[in-house]
Amino acid sequence: MVRTLLAALALMFSLPAFADEGELAPMPIWPEGVPVIKDWPGTAKAPVREELRENGEQVWNVTVPTLQPFLPEPAKANGTAVVIAPGGGFRLLGIHHEGTRVARWLAARGIAAFVLKYRLIQSPPGESNEAMRKRVLETIAPGVGGIPGVEDGLQALRIVRANAAKWKIDPHRVGIMGFSAGGHVAGMTMYAANLAERPDFAGLIYGFPFGDPNPPMPPANLPWPEGTPKEPWLRPKPTPAPGRLPPMFLAMAQDDMAVGQGFRAYYDQLFAAGYRPEVHLYERGSHGFGMATRGTTADHWIDEFGWWIEAEVTRK
Repeated sequence: MVRTLLAALALMFSLPAFADEGELAPMPIWPEGVPVIKDWPGTAKAPVREELRENGEQVWNVTVPTLQPFLPEPAKANGTAVVIAPGGGFRLLGIHHEGTRVARWLAARGIAAFVLKYRLIQSPPGESNEAMRKRVLETIAPGVGGIPGVEDGLQALRIVRANAAKWKIDPHRVGIMGFSAGGHVAGMTMYAANLAERPDFAGLIYGFPFGDPNPPMPPANLPWPEGTPKEPWLRPKPTPAPGRLPPMFLAMAQDDMAVGQGFRAYYDQLFAAGYRPEVHLYERGSHGFGMATRGTTADHWIDEFGWWIEAEVTRK
């Protein structure tokens, strides 16, 4: 009876029914009411209704954001958690390709995963994908479409940490990952003014903060003391700076014409500021490879992400 009710709730929130006992019902992340962002240009003139397109692979017109937990079997759980922000240009969400399938992969390996269905730019009835893309590019500045998504991302991190004991999670090992536009959502949470609300680690998969301008890049390390040798090989280990960004995993295919230039520029900014993120630049894979199998080495990005979490997060 309970499981039937949970399956009905999953259908109501446009997510798949449960494959196992670890997949819980999606929950509204703002149970007291979704915050209103005054004068946000992504709001339609008339109310819109959330809908599924492309055989349920895409979610449109999200106005009530939710979070769906995918919890590992207790015997496999390692205490690490990841909030997942699918991509879709802030117009839609690739909810399975970059969401639920990723979550199931992580949960099977002991990592608690949480698919975030964040608020999107709203599309009036009858507007096609291409028409909306053109309208958004012409009328909404880069990053502005993601303002509510970033707010939702931070709230999702709060929820996971607040429920850490119930979900058998270490509240100091709660990260976030995002794909394409979801990479903006994930990336911007790293700059939260309240350091305690930032993720403990982040995965940016063919996405990155692309606002104009982005927040200032905090230095990774304190300045070298006077008298430190100029030769890098003679210097001691640097001292991390207060307010530095969390550890990062970055992945992109080098034939990605959508975000390739900006993605590499963001990595250059990180490197110049003293960060040394894990970076995978695949020869081929194009944009949006997600959990697809395309016959390239990019098919294995998630294995490398899992290994990185094990080495850099779970074991530390």
